[in-house]
Amino acid sequence: MNNCETVTDITRRLLQAHLELLKAQLNLQLLLAKCKRQSDERDRLIKVAIENCKNFTVLQWLRENDESDNFSKLVDMFNFWKKHIDEEEKKNHSDNVHITFVAHGAIRDFMIPASCLLPLPTITDVVLYAPWNCVTCGDVYGIATGKIKPQHRVFCCRKAKGCTIPDEMHQPVKLPDHWNSMKNAGGCKIPNITVSPLRPDDGVWENYGLCTKKHGQPGRNRIVIPFILPGEESESVQFSVVMLALSLVLLSSRFKATVHLCACLGDQSAGQKFDKEQLKKQYAYTIDNTIMTVSPDMLNESCIVL
Repeated sequence: MNNCETVTDITRRLLQAHLELLKAQLNLQLLLAKCKRQSDERDRLIKVAIENCKNFTVLQWLRENDESDNFSKLVDMFNFWKKHIDEEEKKNHSDNVHITFVAHGAIRDFMIPASCLLPLPTITDVVLYAPWNCVTCGDVYGIATGKIKPQHRVFCCRKAKGCTIPDEMHQPVKLPDHWNSMKNAGGCKIPNITVSPLRPDDGVWENYGLCTKKHGQPGRNRIVIPFILPGEESESVQFSVVMLALSLVLLSSRFKATVHLCACLGDQSAGQKFDKEQLKKQYAYTIDNTIMTVSPDMLNESCIVL
């Protein structure tokens, strides 16, 4: 009897192991099928982009990178934008809108032509607010409403990072009296910008909600999109890929958009840092640990949490 029970137990364990193996094989097949669908969809989107692109520099960039990992997040970002733009089309916006994209950001590793942030005519301009190598206090409301003006910029030392350089040394030299327009930058080289999702504990989106309750919504033709993903996803994405995905979504919508990036632009390059003299010529550059805040007169009563 004991021998029969032992054989039964062994048989049961073998069957269980076989079932687990079949389950693992099925999951692998599903994953491979999903990757294949993602790859096919990415190729289709890049083909559509190439067919509709009018800029030679961007065309070259698309063709040189069409099989690289640079566009690995293109399908995910396309689906992200599609959901938001479909909802906004139901609202009383005109055909020309301002989209404020809210994310964590950084610059890193290499340069790209500024025109790669405007890959298709559906994006008319991309506006950056922080100088290169500068972090911000996350003034979503000022950017979303258009209330923030260049004269509202205040630069100081990011003391939370242990910096001891006086505030006056953090003032950028020859700071332009306008924002950094990628349309005006054209084929000029800019640092590669990466963006990553907001986190529940960072307070950025919560602070924006408090501001809208106190001072009102941004208004017609102004759309605010937080970079929030489900679950624990927090990988960074090249901002150029984010803009390519948006430009493709806008192709099938009634919108043309000016995009306003609300994100830090601190240098997080893994190796050699960017040429600061070159970046000063393109727009402006700040020393390490500089933060850009806004002056209280931007609103009658500032709601910015620093």
